[in-house]
This record gives sequence, structure tokens and C-alpha cells, in this order.
Amino acid sequence: MLVAVVPMKAMDLAKSRLAGVLDAAGRRALAQKMLDHVLETLRKAGIARIHVASSDQGEGDLNADAAAAARLVESEGATQLLLVTADLPYLCIEDIAAMIDAGHESAVVIAEAKDGGTNALLLRPPTVLDFAFATNQPSAGLHAEHARSSGIEAVLVRRPGLARDIDTPADLAALVSDHPAYRVFRHVA
Repeated sequence: MLVAVVPMKAMDLAKSRLAGVLDAAGRRALAQKMLDHVLETLRKAGIARIHVASSDQGEGDLNADAAAAARLVESEGATQLLLVTADLPYLCIEDIAAMIDAGHESAVVIAEAKDGGTNALLLRPPTVLDFAFATNQPSAGLHAEHARSSGIEAVLVRRPGLARDIDTPADLAALVSDHPAYRVFRHVA
């Protein structure tokens, strides 16, 4: 059984790197809009079980929160975990399908962000990998190294909808320009 987990910072802390262009209310609104999009995309892709792993409920450490979510869904019977970050406004159903298809090739599938980070993981079983987010290093490579150290050759998936997260003012400006649903944030771009 495949279960999706969407890790999410507390809304008051989300998108803090955009503080220079968005006030707290704007950052919360942006984070919520992107989270809603990711959740809707997962549902449209046919994912029946979706959990939001909020740092409101965890330790506030993405690696610890992701590991706790992986253990939880595995204890509930999940055989596969699809972890997708909450800040992917370009995510589409085909991106989810690409992750699932790649999961037929390897027990570890990594969606690499434009900066070398990790925006999604497909893991079989959910606890097969030690998480390496937020280490000030490109986490996609670290996740691949962790997989190799467990004897697994990870598959990297590079797709625009999985790669384009929103971390910087330039990311936000491009999003506002590209995506009509986010034009409400155009005053900051």
C-alpha cells in the first residue's frame, strides 16, 4: 500500500527566506496555497492515503519529522512512502506518476530540486532510508549516498514540476509570472 506524506513547517515559520518580500500573513497564505495544490495533485493522481506531517506536531526538524512519519505509516501497513514537499506549485499528476513508475526500478526514488535538494522521495519500505534534508548540502546526492550504503541504487527523477520549489524571491517572481493562480502575490515580485 502506498501512502503519501507531505512534510510542512508550522505555518508561522513557512517560507521564512521570503521575509524580505512577503510579510508573515503573505508567507502563510503562499504556503497554504502551495500545500493545498500539492494535496489536490496527490488526490487527483489517485493517492488515497495522504498525511500532512506538520512541524506543529513533531520536533520541528525535517529529518526527525520525516522519519517519524515514515515509521508511523509503516506501522499502519504502508509498504511504500511517497514523501512530497509542500512547496511545489508546478507539481502535476504526471510528476506523481513518474515517481511511482520509477519505484518499479528501485526501492529509492529521488526527485531532485533545481538546487540539488530533494523535493520528493519514493521509498519501499517507508523506513528504508535515513533522511538527509536541510544539511546545507545538496540532499539529493546525500539521499543517493545513503541508499548506496544500504546496497540500493537510487533512481533520480528530474521533472520541472518536481524540481521547481519556491525558496527565493526570484522563485516567487517567476511563479507569479508563470502561474495565474499565484498572481495575488504579484505586488511582491
